[in-house]
Amino acid sequence: MLDFDDPIPLPTSQLLADANQPLANQPAVEESALATSADSTPIAAPPATPTLMKTILPRRLPELASSLNPVSIGHKSVDTDSIRIIGGKHYDVRQPVPVKYPSVREHFLNARNNFWTPHEIPMGDDKVQWNTGVLTEEENWLFKCNISYLTASDNLVPDNLSNVILQQITANEMRQYLRWQIAEESNHIESYFFILESFGLDEKGQGQIFSLYQDVPELVNKLNWNLTFTNHLLDCEYPQASPEANTALLEDLISYYVFEYLFFPLGFSQVFALARQGKLRNTAQQYQYIWRDENLHAINERWLILQIIKENPSLWTAKMQERARAIVNEAVELEIAFGKATMPNGGIAGLSVQSYAEYARLMGDNLLKSLNLKPLFNIKEHPMLWLAEFEMKQEVNFFEGRVRDYRVGTALDWN
Repeated sequence: MLDFDDPIPLPTSQLLADANQPLANQPAVEESALATSADSTPIAAPPATPTLMKTILPRRLPELASSLNPVSIGHKSVDTDSIRIIGGKHYDVRQPVPVKYPSVREHFLNARNNFWTPHEIPMGDDKVQWNTGVLTEEENWLFKCNISYLTASDNLVPDNLSNVILQQITANEMRQYLRWQIAEESNHIESYFFILESFGLDEKGQGQIFSLYQDVPELVNKLNWNLTFTNHLLDCEYPQASPEANTALLEDLISYYVFEYLFFPLGFSQVFALARQGKLRNTAQQYQYIWRDENLHAINERWLILQIIKENPSLWTAKMQERARAIVNEAVELEIAFGKATMPNGGIAGLSVQSYAEYARLMGDNLLKSLNLKPLFNIKEHPMLWLAEFEMKQEVNFFEGRVRDYRVGTALDWN
């Protein structure tokens, strides 16, 4: 069994679809209104059409810890034992102490020490390459699809966090980390914007690339796949912290763990493959820093899932575990389809669709192992070991998933 701080092995698609059974419809009783004519003769109104009213339970129970609860005079600090990652009750979640989960605070401090800005990375060489036709037609298509999808997906993640996840979290240190993650995702979006802007593209040219994901079914399918889980939790009719709501939360978290742990690294690998051929190396440097951030997000996401399971073991049934494996299987299929769509002729120099697909299966297997689940594909060897060239030395080893030594700034040595 893996513990929370074990290395994440290198790398799991709809969870418990029957988790939220619709509530029984309740008929509403309506009284037939009587109108009166000018001479006071009662006129029967048309027969009322019976309407069906659905019993709606409150989304948030008043005893749950929430930043939306009013401040109470004399409400004292809670003891550590009472704090829970989800479903905490009868305390003010706004208080930063006591710290129940010190490893989460460490995640936050590591992420803060990682802070970087896209504009620190010079983009002059990439601008020349982009405008002088250095990229082949196939490479040009791959890059446009890649940055279009990544920009849209980096919008999905903070929206999921702000719209549904943060509302469920009742531990201050985790809320603190997730708010920082939202800011980092915004920084990633700025990075993608800055890349195209630095190429000299005007707003129309940038827009044609950024909107490309809307025209490619395989890109649309990946984005909508994650949105399905977000909306499933958002539309859950059961109150927060109920078994049904917690199941929907766990589904959503696993799908976004896939996002951070599988979808993002696969996407980055395409631009790293270009950089190995001497193309868009400045862009690849931007991607390296984004990759480092996403790695930390994946580490925290995994911790969050395991902690929820630890505190709510009844959620982690055999059925749920098989559902998690099915989610990962779906994600891998979506990623392989993405690879084929972005590399329609079998690949580009240095990156074949076949090796890309094997990498997706490897990541899927290791994601499952990180959740103590059986792998699906049993991939024995890493098909793209050259990706190690793009790790951030002395900072994060993605293949180990273990935080080492962080420092602020963006100085990278390509040698």
